[in-house]
Amino acid sequence: DTTAEDIYAVIGTVVARLLKPDQYLTLHEITSALHSMGEAAGAAGMRESCKRAVRLLAQQMH
Repeated sequence: DTTAEDIYAVIGTVVARLLKPDQYLTLHEITSALHSMGEAAGAAGMRESCKRAVRLLAQQMH
């Protein structure tokens, strides 16, 4: 079962990879990277964490 901690961990991982000095990061960029990470993940738990993180961020956008 995916926990909130798992979801926040994948969001943190993606944000850390995308962050660059003096650049803005959008929710769209984060969700797109999470989607890609989920598609590439071998473990079902990681895929589910990424999917739930995308859904969580999508709710924040609307």
